[in-house]
Amino acid sequence: MSATTVKNSLSFVMPTTDISLLDYTEIDQSLNLWSDIFPIIEKQIVTLTTVAQEMQECPERQKYVDALMKIAMRVNDVEDKATTCIKEARTQLKKLNSLHQLTVYLVMASTRICLWLIYMIITHSVGENTHSILMSLITGSKFESANTTSLLFAKITTSTIMKCQMACLAQVYCRAASFHQSTSNCELFTDMSNEIANMQPDTDITTMIVIAGTRSPPGPTITTATTTSSSSSLSSTTTSTTTSTTTTSTTTKTSTTTVCTVSSQSTWSQTATTIFGSQAGTSGSTLSLLNSPVGMYYDQPNNRLIVADTGNYRILQFSLNNPPAVATVVAGSNGQGCNMNQFNNAGGVARDSSGKLYVADYACNQVVRFPPNSNSTTSGTLLASLTEATIISVNALTNDIYVVSASGSTVYNFVGGSGSSVIAAGGNSIGNALNQLAGPNGVYYDYLYTNALYVTDQNNYRIMKFPSGSTSATYGTVVAGGNGVGSGANQLHSPRSVVVDSSGTLYIADAGNNRVQRWLTNATSGTTIVGGVSGTASNQLNWPETVLFDRYCNLLVSDRGNNRIQLFNLTTS
Repeated sequence: MSATTVKNSLSFVMPTTDISLLDYTEIDQSLNLWSDIFPIIEKQIVTLTTVAQEMQECPERQKYVDALMKIAMRVNDVEDKATTCIKEARTQLKKLNSLHQLTVYLVMASTRICLWLIYMIITHSVGENTHSILMSLITGSKFESANTTSLLFAKITTSTIMKCQMACLAQVYCRAASFHQSTSNCELFTDMSNEIANMQPDTDITTMIVIAGTRSPPGPTITTATTTSSSSSLSSTTTSTTTSTTTTSTTTKTSTTTVCTVSSQSTWSQTATTIFGSQAGTSGSTLSLLNSPVGMYYDQPNNRLIVADTGNYRILQFSLNNPPAVATVVAGSNGQGCNMNQFNNAGGVARDSSGKLYVADYACNQVVRFPPNSNSTTSGTLLASLTEATIISVNALTNDIYVVSASGSTVYNFVGGSGSSVIAAGGNSIGNALNQLAGPNGVYYDYLYTNALYVTDQNNYRIMKFPSGSTSATYGTVVAGGNGVGSGANQLHSPRSVVVDSSGTLYIADAGNNRVQRWLTNATSGTTIVGGVSGTASNQLNWPETVLFDRYCNLLVSDRGNNRIQLFNLTTS
């Protein structure tokens, strides 16, 4: 196995061989390369000590001086701890039957303030899914985000600190993470400025910061936009300057990301705002109109929405910072067809953590993958042929792609976004047993809260829940509906999609009843939170397809029959 020699700077060796082809001997040899890093670390700490001594002349930087000195003082711990980690890696390696994931890490310095050098390799059958980051680690301290520009964009539950690190690695926008030992909560941030200066003591928390420039592949840059208009659903700061001859007014909006947390008491406005498409329900093909929108994907850090504009054979993307906006085409718009730059009946749409776009085409019986920053001129690549492929859901921690085959009454998991699939639910012919499905349409993998797979079992008029790692042999649980077709509180009629909140409550696009239902955990019936009557009025829906929440907990609905995207503002959290 070839590798680049470690030279004069702190760096890590990335194997150039396809990971899936490596044998245990090769990997064991690669672990030996870590011994080359030890003298480099010692040299680096000497440099840190020198820098710290030079910085002592500047009182404002005393906090950084203290941190650097504490790091330098513990150089003697490096070899012992690294050796222990390598032995553990070799032990785990021997237990593996196949190589899907190998994490090698090097720990050094004290338990108070230290530098944790992490070399992560994550692979899923193909070499293109290789990612790595370096992180600095501060134990016994928490990040005081209220005093800085840090942006908390996700809060998940992970069993170990390593899984919290991997969650940050999986999210291209993640710049830092905090792991709470007592609750196993893992908080992910999009920024962490002045991190050492704003640390507060907390023995329960370990804070990890991505070292700038060490993410591979590099993540996107989050920018701040300035516009000349405002929106009632977003916070803004307005400044005005007046002279004797002119008056100018500008509104500056900052891309602020927050964690959306709703409860059983949350309520939404019963009248919606049309954020895209025709308020009157008219279809069209311009970049401000839609024709039978189906699937949606919400890009939270950038506050953008991606929509499968099914009737126009294209995928659109537009900003929610100042709706209604003019969209851009990110795939398709080349006429009706099944070529790799065309669609026939695009329904499901999603992005993975690296920005790749996945589109399920019901009529073409295929799932197509597009590279990041695609447009109408981009041709995708075939991920898989799948009969009547409908909705897509991505586990952002693993890049597993879940896709529904409606006529096959099966949910497939394309592990790591590869072309290799396994059955995740159903696959036992059409039926109503707990290991069967009947014309399923929607799928949602909740990697944030419940670590479970949810399926809208359309023709059984129910929502099924399957545990993580489920297969065709797994029996699911009915968590909503299952009482025949109807409009009663305990019934559903053609449920199309589902989303889950932090408490496990379900929000269901009940298309046949033109409503969105909230179904609490272990409840025997649901409640209507919006809709309930077919029509084009702002309090009405016509075959709602997809439901999701934006970062402000507003409810977004693709109102397919009305050719529009509706936003119902959160009124009570």
